[in-house]
Amino acid sequence: MTKFLDYVISPLPIRIIDLKVDRSKLKIKGLTPIQFGHLPGRILMRRGAKPESWALTYIVKGRGTFQVGDGPVQRLEAGCLFWEHPDDVFHYGPDPGEDWDEYYVYFEGSRVQEWLENSLLQDTDTVFRIGMDSKWVRKIETIGDYMESGLADNADRAALLLESLIYDFCLANESRKTSDRPSRKPEFTLQILEDIASSLYQTWDERQIWERNHISRSTLRRLVYQNTGYSLNEYVNRLKISEAKKLLRMTSMQIKEIAKKLGFEDAAYFSRLFRKFAGMSAAEFRAKHHDTG
Repeated sequence: MTKFLDYVISPLPIRIIDLKVDRSKLKIKGLTPIQFGHLPGRILMRRGAKPESWALTYIVKGRGTFQVGDGPVQRLEAGCLFWEHPDDVFHYGPDPGEDWDEYYVYFEGSRVQEWLENSLLQDTDTVFRIGMDSKWVRKIETIGDYMESGLADNADRAALLLESLIYDFCLANESRKTSDRPSRKPEFTLQILEDIASSLYQTWDERQIWERNHISRSTLRRLVYQNTGYSLNEYVNRLKISEAKKLLRMTSMQIKEIAKKLGFEDAAYFSRLFRKFAGMSAAEFRAKHHDTG
C-alpha cells in the first residue's frame, strides 16, 4: 500500500494512485477510474480547481465547505459527497484551522453520459448528504487496491466496482430526498415487494397489502412503480405469469388448474395475459419447455 507525505496537503501519510495500465488492455471501455486518493487529515483548501474529468469525493471525517463557481457556499461534514466535473470551477476544503478525511476517485468514459441522459446523476452541483456507511468505504478502498496492483483485469474490476459505488451513492441521495418518512427505506420497499410475491397463490387483493404494511393505496402504487417501472396490476400479473411458467415446466397440472391456483377464476383471462407476457399460449409454452426428465 503506497503512502507518502505531502505537508501542503496533510501532516499524515496520504495515498494517491494513478491508473497504471495502458487503456488498450482494458476490457471495460465505458468507464475508467484514472486516479484514486485517500487524504486523511487534509488541511489544504483548494480554490479554482478545474478538473479535466469527473470526480467524486466522499468525506468520512471532519467538516468544511464546497462551492461551484460563484454559487452558494455549502457546508460539508462526515457522510457528505460532492462531485467535480469538467467545464466548471470548484472550491473546497476543511474549515480554517481544522482538517478532514476524504476519499476521491477521478474517472471518465461514455457511461457518464449515459447516467446523465438517464437522470442517474442529478443535482451534481449540490452536496449529497448520504451519511456514513462502512460498505461504501470498503468499496472505495478496494478500488484503490485494484488500481495499485497494475493489472489490467484489476483495473476492469475497479471500473465495475466504481459503477456500483456511484449507483449506491445516487440511490442513497434520491432515497433521502424523496422519502415520505424515515421508514421509507430500501428495506421497507423490499418488504412490500416480498409481501406481494408471497400473495401470488391467491386472488389479488391490493387492500390487504397496503393495510398489512400500514400505507395508503397511492403510496403502495407509487412505491411499486418507482422501483419496478410497472404499474401495480401489471407487476402482479407479470409475477403470476412468471410463476405459471414454472408450473408449466415442472408439473403436469392442467392449465385451468394452474390459472385457479394462481388466483385467476377466469381461465380465459389468464390465457390472454399469458399470451401477452409470454408471446405464446400456455399450451405452446408447455410443449416447448416442459421438463420430461
